[in-house]
Amino acid sequence: FPSRGHVLIFDQLDRQEIVPPNPTIRSKPWYKPAFEIHSSQPEEHIMPVLMRVASAAFRRPVAKNQIQPYLKLFKSEIMQGSSIEDALKVTITALFCSTDFLYFHESPGQLDDHALANRLSYFLTRTSPDQELLSLAAAGMLRSSPDILIQQTQRLLKNRHHKRFITDFTNSWLNLREINFTIPDKKLFPEYDPFLQWSMLEETRSFIHRLLADNLGVVNLVKSDFAMLNNRLAEHYGIRGVEGPHIRPVTLPTQSVRGGLLSQASILKVSANGTNTSPVVRGLWVMERLLGEQTPPPPPGIPSVEPDIRGALTLREMLERHRSDMTCNTCHRKIDPLGFALESFDPIGGWREQFRTTDNGERVNREIHGVRVRYQLGLAVDDSGVLPDGRFFDGYQTFRNLLAEDPSFLARVMTSKLLTFATGREMGFSDWQEIDRIVQNTKSSGYGLRDILYEVVVSSIFRSK
Repeated sequence: FPSRGHVLIFDQLDRQEIVPPNPTIRSKPWYKPAFEIHSSQPEEHIMPVLMRVASAAFRRPVAKNQIQPYLKLFKSEIMQGSSIEDALKVTITALFCSTDFLYFHESPGQLDDHALANRLSYFLTRTSPDQELLSLAAAGMLRSSPDILIQQTQRLLKNRHHKRFITDFTNSWLNLREINFTIPDKKLFPEYDPFLQWSMLEETRSFIHRLLADNLGVVNLVKSDFAMLNNRLAEHYGIRGVEGPHIRPVTLPTQSVRGGLLSQASILKVSANGTNTSPVVRGLWVMERLLGEQTPPPPPGIPSVEPDIRGALTLREMLERHRSDMTCNTCHRKIDPLGFALESFDPIGGWREQFRTTDNGERVNREIHGVRVRYQLGLAVDDSGVLPDGRFFDGYQTFRNLLAEDPSFLARVMTSKLLTFATGREMGFSDWQEIDRIVQNTKSSGYGLRDILYEVVVSSIFRSK
């Protein structure tokens, strides 16, 4: 004490405690002091406060004429008999109800320096610009110098709030915000627990942070030779030699199915329903979030494909029948193979060769946490497929190799996702030329993720509305 907010409001005001009639009660633990502001010219003394608070709240310098409505409100409260402090409280409350505080005010065209400072700060730290950014904006140095923008980007990447960017970006792009949307069936997946879920999220977020920090190429998004693991994840993935609960990079065995986003348990959980997996749901996830292609909604009157509870047909067989309808085939021939490739991963990210079931299957001689499992093993998994361009894959590892063949495409999608998150709008046809320029400029580093981020920040898309 005094806190930053206290100083922002009450600095240079004559604010004193109201002494209670019985001063001895000030020593009581339940005593809550009251204060009053003394001023013979309250409007004159309050005006600098409103200017100061408004500039901080609106994230840009404000002119006196912009403060007049709030000063008018203050005077109105005083005329109605409020104390100076109570009138100030009402006025500041109104400031924080203003659209100038609640929204960014960006004029069409090239952003001014303060708007650019806002965009950069909220992009990378998810909070208002700090004093260094505000000073550069006031000096007009952000808009005129891409080098300074990159320097500030480097600085903000080391900011204590930068983890907010990783969390919010992965929540939005990878849909990790839905991690609690389903609860895995305890009979089918007794190994699932809160520690595993926490580890799932940390793996993916630490992975993206690692790509940024080390400027690793975007091909790592689909195929990497390392994973961010702790002992719980390593046990879940069947990887030996990892001790302790902290997440750290672990080099993977040569033939490991892990590495890259698509084998991470968090991704596999948010693209499943907790009981079974759907190639359609997972295929849509891959198509929209990793390949950057939007799919239209299904035609009206077309029922969704649900698992056959009798076990008479596999979901793959049902989808083949579904695709026989030409209305459905156009989209499903693109979606389904992407989902089939992930069928060897169960709803909590474990590797499987047979589907788990609660009846009519092979008994399993296994204990988890000292308790005998109650699930059985059913039909064999088939994770092969044919991509729309005719390329065949005989399993997940072949599939990820096919995705890794075109890193420039992955870089293009990654650039688009970063720009969408930074600007708050989807990319359109008019943006592709600038996106292609960014991709070309980062080719020499293998499309390093940090280099892509730097190019995003200095791009005309980021610096304009």
